[in-house]
Amino acid sequence: MSAIATLRRQALGARRTLSPEETNLAGQQAARRLARLPRVARARRIGLYWPLASEADPRWLTHRLTDDVAYFFPRVAADTLVFVPVTDPLDRRGWQQSALGVFEPPGRSRPVEALDVLVMPLAGFDVDANRIGLGGGFYDKTLAAIAGRSYRRPHFYGLAFEAQRVARFTPQPWDIALDAVITERTVYRPVTR
Repeated sequence: MSAIATLRRQALGARRTLSPEETNLAGQQAARRLARLPRVARARRIGLYWPLASEADPRWLTHRLTDDVAYFFPRVAADTLVFVPVTDPLDRRGWQQSALGVFEPPGRSRPVEALDVLVMPLAGFDVDANRIGLGGGFYDKTLAAIAGRSYRRPHFYGLAFEAQRVARFTPQPWDIALDAVITERTVYRPVTR
């Protein structure tokens, strides 16, 4: 088993030990911290995800921002993601569950570069805001073409629980760098980019 796979298993195991009450409270605290980031507070188009299992719930963010924000959720298209605007980010009626078990909204999609901010799930992270995904590579593949841009790309934020923090690791060459990872306790930023 690779070092990253071991860290992923460790982080997911730690996340599963949190009670529903702990994940609910920590998720709200992380969303409050995320909403205070200047780029998020100014954003008008924000990509979220529908949480699976014990993932941090980014939908708490919708209670913290103004009403003129449009929310988008991912849908798999081939091996990448497209983003669909939704009217009510708390209601998944009419959504379909994909073969991967992810709920996806119907409707016309937009490319990721249409967003101002993209909030991503993660399995684990380190103090340098390096992200360990669930292993499918959908976010990395989707963001690969725009990650190096200094213009017209969303800011990438990981949302997690402090329990998911693992030892420092070296990201893989294909791993997309995050602008920050936000937990209930703090904001982790990369040392250098």
